[in-house]
Amino acid sequence: MINQLMKKIYGIALLTLIVMTSMLLTGTPERVSALSLTQENGPTYIVQQGDTLSSIALRFGVSAEDIQNANGISDPNAIQIGQRLIIPGLEGISGLLTSEVLSFGTSLTYLSREYQIDSVDLVTLNHLTSPSETIAGMKFIVAVNEETDNFSPITTVAEGETSLEKAIQTGTSPWHLVEDNRLEATWDILAGERLYGPIESDAEEDIIPDVVDIFIDPLPAVQGQTLEIGVATHEFTNFSGSFLDSSLHFFSDDDENYYSFFGVHAMSEIGPFPLKITMTGKNGATQSFEQLVLISSGNYGNDAVIEVEDIYVDPNTIAEEDEIINAVYEYTPERYWDGKFQYPIDEPCINGYFGQRRNYNNGALYYYHTGLDFEVCAPNLNIYAPAAGEVVLVEETIIRGNAILIDHGWGVYSGYWHLSEFNVEVGDMVEPGDLLGIIGDTGRSLGPHLHFEIDIGGIPVNPQTWLEQVYP
Repeated sequence: MINQLMKKIYGIALLTLIVMTSMLLTGTPERVSALSLTQENGPTYIVQQGDTLSSIALRFGVSAEDIQNANGISDPNAIQIGQRLIIPGLEGISGLLTSEVLSFGTSLTYLSREYQIDSVDLVTLNHLTSPSETIAGMKFIVAVNEETDNFSPITTVAEGETSLEKAIQTGTSPWHLVEDNRLEATWDILAGERLYGPIESDAEEDIIPDVVDIFIDPLPAVQGQTLEIGVATHEFTNFSGSFLDSSLHFFSDDDENYYSFFGVHAMSEIGPFPLKITMTGKNGATQSFEQLVLISSGNYGNDAVIEVEDIYVDPNTIAEEDEIINAVYEYTPERYWDGKFQYPIDEPCINGYFGQRRNYNNGALYYYHTGLDFEVCAPNLNIYAPAAGEVVLVEETIIRGNAILIDHGWGVYSGYWHLSEFNVEVGDMVEPGDLLGIIGDTGRSLGPHLHFEIDIGGIPVNPQTWLEQVYP
């Protein structure tokens, strides 16, 4: 017995000697303990292209020196793409720190349930001052558990439903619903609330009753670009909405998928703005969804100063002509186009890009270029219809010169300025490739070219996306 006790004492003494020797070699016990704990449990970040130690530190609200110390980095310029960095100072947070662009309908509560992370930690990671700062289109930092899958929306609570009913519908238990959704108790559910669960749950098809999906593309919205809003539904038949103080108009080909196309002005303010969608069902019941949507810069450049005759920058002349053109725009309920728009000329050579800021006569008029300019490169001067539609304007104007407008339906129009000849009349129905007219040099033009633009609800948007992307 005495021998066993002596052996234990000897063992403890030996272990103490080893620890003290290690401390002398590696530093204070507090430093060793803190660093070890951070390396094991602290959140990590994977270095992306363009990252610097300073930009990473700024993103997470820590100092670059602290990141260096936590990761044993001697040269702050030596970090590499794909390198994992421990982010110190985020007590209680673990996992892989990543960012996602928030979709429409996302809230702080839903993010907490999807990633199984406390709302307080999300506030800390993103330096939030209000839950309303979950803005659709903004980049949001979340901590992902790499060993488990994120939760997914499995159902939405209808008026009068209980946690027991939702548990039966989703193939789980009321207690799992409480735990997975960070609720206080089984009574803590509200009508319209979205509930989350693991992927293997027997989930319902719709995340909102009778609504399969709501999407907005692109997010964030961009100055001068087309904003596509879509709703997939079974029961709702009437839709309305608003964005940037303008109405949203929804249309459908099949009574299940509804679309609204919105033109974000190329000189719109940058920042978050409320977007609202209201849906009315066959029984007259309505549901509304509203969230801030971020508008980002189109990063358009500046053209050189352009000198033209005074009449082309006269405010009264411009206003009178705009009134004629704007009177044509409306929202035709039929969609004529199908698929991607074709180029309106045989050999597209672009010499003027959409969105470029233009200064006419050294300050007499400052605006932006509302379309694409095609110089003459083809062996002919032909202008073709890029998609099916109805010709709604054939007009000799002062600014636009000889102009044509085609209505493609759902508020989408294409315009052709500065023509020398017309080959169509108002009321003509055209198909892709039909001859519209001949390139010219009429109106506010500095030489023979075609000005081609796409307008949505009278707002010019970047035509390039319609030449490259299929809508809807």
